[in-house]
Amino acid sequence: MSESQSRKYEINKMHTIKVSDLNSNPEQPRKYFDENEIRALAANIEENGLLQNITFTCHEDKLIIISGERRVRAHIELGRETIEGKYVEGDLLTLALMENILRSDLTAIELAESVAALKHKKNCSNDDIAEMIGKKKSTTSEILKIASLPVEIRNDARAKPHMTRERLLKVARGKDIDVQNKVYAKLCHMLEKPENTPRKSSEKFQGTQKVGNRFVNAHIRKIEGMTAELNASHEKMLSKIKAELTNEEKQGLVTELKNMQVAIKAISDQYDSSVTAENPDKGPIYMDLADVLSDPNF
Repeated sequence: MSESQSRKYEINKMHTIKVSDLNSNPEQPRKYFDENEIRALAANIEENGLLQNITFTCHEDKLIIISGERRVRAHIELGRETIEGKYVEGDLLTLALMENILRSDLTAIELAESVAALKHKKNCSNDDIAEMIGKKKSTTSEILKIASLPVEIRNDARAKPHMTRERLLKVARGKDIDVQNKVYAKLCHMLEKPENTPRKSSEKFQGTQKVGNRFVNAHIRKIEGMTAELNASHEKMLSKIKAELTNEEKQGLVTELKNMQVAIKAISDQYDSSVTAENPDKGPIYMDLADVLSDPNF
């Protein structure tokens, strides 16, 4: 690391860096970056701003990304020239490994390779690594076992989040490479097959769905009947109220109508999604009669 270059930056302090000055970490265990995810992240950053700053260091007169390469790529996608980042110091591999191991979105292979590389770098035992990364000894042993899988399997599974530790552990327990390849191929075939719902379960679900639909539709018809009745008598009620009711009686009717409105709206809200799905152009299924009566111009 160049002393003159690193002197520009204070350790653990935030700095504004040119995106064009940043370089990928050659020791970065994560090799795969999904372009669709980068574009989605770029859209999120454009809308909400950069929510988590990157970290970087200096190595051989170059600025190296330690964490946040996806965020840097998203900034490039947006055409932005600068990004905020925190300066850290340490050897590239250890910094990158520790950063990756603490991430929650690593695939099982990425995590396994990161832990194995850190173990090799530190030349320490499984117990020491378990303490270092904050995981149980048994979990750490399982992670390291996955790292021993044939490179062909690891390369194929690296970008597949559905290849979980539990699944890959079954592959890794094969007695030799041939068995492991066969188990992995069978696993891939199983995961690629569309899920088939058993006929009886499907029929039972459809029967339940029909009963549910009848129940919902019955309530919808009930609400629509009440609405039709209110609509039909709306003008009649208003003219009669104007002619015959005293202010006190009118206020009592307002209260009753508001109570009715609350009850109808409760039923309406409960089944609103069903009404919208079948009749997307329908308006509200209850009327604000109480609001009409409360109008000072009424």
